[in-house]
Amino acid sequence: MPLTLKALRKKDYSEYPKTLGEHLKKRRRELGLLQREAGEWMGVSADTIVNWEKDRARPVPSQFKPVVAFLGYDPTPVTASLAERFEAKRRSLGATIDQVAQYLGWDEGSLRRYLRGEWQLSCERADALEEFLGLTAPAAASVLAMPRRKRWSA
Repeated sequence: MPLTLKALRKKDYSEYPKTLGEHLKKRRRELGLLQREAGEWMGVSADTIVNWEKDRARPVPSQFKPVVAFLGYDPTPVTASLAERFEAKRRSLGATIDQVAQYLGWDEGSLRRYLRGEWQLSCERADALEEFLGLTAPAAASVLAMPRRKRWSA
């Protein structure tokens, strides 16, 4: 009778993921899913999952909610600056910067200048931005109700 040897395979993912791609690959492997299956779960293609896992691309804000649901947590580090906190909130909502600007009653260019630190926020605008950052999920529905700007292609 032939002898069959079995050995544990070395894991092809990090036990302590640092990048979004590492987080996704670890979770997918733990669930025993193929990239195609993980993509179906998150509503994206297998190629998209490959690019995310290899850190070649990152999810756009509208894709970030399903990623967080798949992982069971938000893998982005705690942020400190106003711009980082804004991006994290926008990503978690799946909102475009234009939708947030409309919600605040500002134009998109002004919002971008405030976030880059090119313009200084007035107390009134700082309060409005802090209010947006503190929105709960039900209240955030009004942000997503704002129309998305149409992108024109040639």
